[in-house]
Amino acid sequence: MKKKVLATLLSASMVLSLAACGGSTETATDTTETATNTTETATEAASTETAAETTETAEVTAEEAPEAKYHFTFDEGVDEGIVAATRPAEALTEDEKAADPLLAGATYAITEDDTLPLLYADGVVGNSLYVNGEYGYKLPIDSLGKDEYTISFWINAERLSTYGPTIQLGRNMGAEGSTEPFVTWLNFTQTEWGTASAKIFPVAWNRNSETGAWPWVYATDDSIHGKKEWCMVTVVATGDTYTQEDGFDRVASKFYLDGELMWDCSNVDEAAYGGFATNILNGDGVEGYVGINYWDTVFKGFIDDMYIFDTALTDGQVKGLYELGDTSVTPVAPEGAEAAEEETEAVANDNTGVEVTGTLLGSLACDTAFWTEFSDVVEVPEGESVTVNFKNYTDGLANWDNFLVVLQNVADAHSADDNADYAEYAVLRADNYGWGTGYDNIATAECDWNWDTFTADINGADVELTITNNGDTADVVAVVTTADGKTYNQSYTGIAIDGDLYYCLTLEKAALDIQ
Repeated sequence: MKKKVLATLLSASMVLSLAACGGSTETATDTTETATNTTETATEAASTETAAETTETAEVTAEEAPEAKYHFTFDEGVDEGIVAATRPAEALTEDEKAADPLLAGATYAITEDDTLPLLYADGVVGNSLYVNGEYGYKLPIDSLGKDEYTISFWINAERLSTYGPTIQLGRNMGAEGSTEPFVTWLNFTQTEWGTASAKIFPVAWNRNSETGAWPWVYATDDSIHGKKEWCMVTVVATGDTYTQEDGFDRVASKFYLDGELMWDCSNVDEAAYGGFATNILNGDGVEGYVGINYWDTVFKGFIDDMYIFDTALTDGQVKGLYELGDTSVTPVAPEGAEAAEEETEAVANDNTGVEVTGTLLGSLACDTAFWTEFSDVVEVPEGESVTVNFKNYTDGLANWDNFLVVLQNVADAHSADDNADYAEYAVLRADNYGWGTGYDNIATAECDWNWDTFTADINGADVELTITNNGDTADVVAVVTTADGKTYNQSYTGIAIDGDLYYCLTLEKAALDIQ
């Protein structure tokens, strides 16, 4: 999935920031212990009792929710306007993308197909909708006109895939996003962003390409919920906005599982990458899908009782929705659904026996996490070019598991925590993707990779990388020679810079033998 922007997905940052959120049991316990210790030092018993009472979690009473903007019961014959949504087996060509701005960032087109049946099974409330892994469904939704909303649904997954959709909502989701039409989406997905790259689900990952925000929220427990079991997922956007340290606006958010509040991030002092991007469901071009999106493996499993409110539900109202469900129901795929077979797990490349002839960055096991190891930071003076050569090794499991080039304005930092003046002009990936203020208005990003063989070609490839400082812009050009002698070219030209230019190399699940 080439849309993956990893700069906002630093596991270390998440671990540090979670302590400020109301999501984890350990955090709540630590807070309670701190408050209790404080009260023990108080001189008056009455004051101690009062302070101790404030550390106790108030019991949430179930309340009736207001009328929803949309309520999809997924009961057979009840909901109107839901239609099957399919994708062709063939990926879009570059010409097809160029011909349709709404597909410029997509891998596949999505087509409505009213000849395919809606598949039903038993659910927690009446029937549930079954997604068989071959096609999904399009929901009849429109703009909410505001950043205050609640989304809630039940899920029981037979198969989850990393970045794959369960429910995905947004505007112009297949567009490229760096120019109009801008892209927003909210995807309830599985990721590998837990501690030590643990798989976690559900993650409410969201995007607004106009503002540049890619925040995400989850249960903070490094676990998978809702696989082979019923789980109710609820997110609340309060409508309150704030500007995070990265300069991107956020909408304060809450994340619930089975009616229980797991994560409450409401302002700039809380999780650095938490919250929701603004205007996700506000504006023209809003669409919604169950089990399918423009890029990733189609979901397989059951979805039930989905609500979209244009208000922020209270804790009690969320609990009230949960109590409507019967989690003892075991759903069974309908007869004749011809469910897709489980996918075989990809096998990682084994580079552990490679002989290193230069300076090794990362691990030959190709298990180095994103944004954890960096090469030396090198100055690129105005009017000059700097060239570096290295061999690139990858685990081969994803296009982005390779080298990255960081263009920055200072020589002594890799984040604003190291130097308050630190800023990135651009971060550029081997698979022809990037981000940053300089990249957003890039003149050209080109490559001639064969994407069908990319992960094999780039493993063990020799890379000659040249960075040029033109004064107010920078160019980055890579000549890549594969192990079997094929040559590919990649160039990012016209990257806006402002002042001094430095570069360094970093990686994700890769290793670089720098000559």
